[in-house]
Amino acid sequence: MWHLNSPKSVQGNLIRYTVYIVGYLMVVGAKELCANSSPLHIWDLILFAIVTIMTLLLFVYRFKREQRYFERVNKVNLLDNIKVTLFLSFFVFFLRGLISYLQVIHYLNSYTFQLTYAKHESVSMFWFLILSQGLVLPFLQVFLAEGFMFNYLFRDNVGSVAIFGIVFSGLAFSFLNFQLNAPIFLLDMIFGVVFAWAYLYSQNIVMPLYLAILNGLLMVILI
Repeated sequence: MWHLNSPKSVQGNLIRYTVYIVGYLMVVGAKELCANSSPLHIWDLILFAIVTIMTLLLFVYRFKREQRYFERVNKVNLLDNIKVTLFLSFFVFFLRGLISYLQVIHYLNSYTFQLTYAKHESVSMFWFLILSQGLVLPFLQVFLAEGFMFNYLFRDNVGSVAIFGIVFSGLAFSFLNFQLNAPIFLLDMIFGVVFAWAYLYSQNIVMPLYLAILNGLLMVILI
């Protein structure tokens, strides 16, 4: 039987992942509390900062700790294969721009945070969304949908496992955005699939983090 602290322990993984999900939901809740205030309230921002910092530190600490249980692999950094990095970056730019255009011509619904911003439009709200929606949430989502999920469920070096893991990860990423509209859900899933493939390709959490944050920032900038 695996030790509960090992990412190979099913029971331990279930407990840990539940804790991670709770932490993520707390950050989302604190973010929504701030975003629905006009103007932004200092105590709401302080609560968001405290919950966010605690959750970020937990995710990074646990992920680094769990990597010690697995065999070392040849990691690919962002600049090791610049062609792949540029291609994936272009894909994110293109798809995010296409989504924004389709929203402008009313072929796609708006994201929930876009509707919230429309109600409380201000410079301070824009920069808060840059921080929360553009940086913090994509960072946490990558750890939940790629990092921890592949550590716990899809470590086997088998093609079928990798494919299933990529699709499942894409679904998880889309669910974490809480968008019930079917077209938006499917488009978010495409982003999640790309991030998962980037993680498996690079064997490095940095590449999907970069792509997810790029996507998050563009999503806010192109409101």
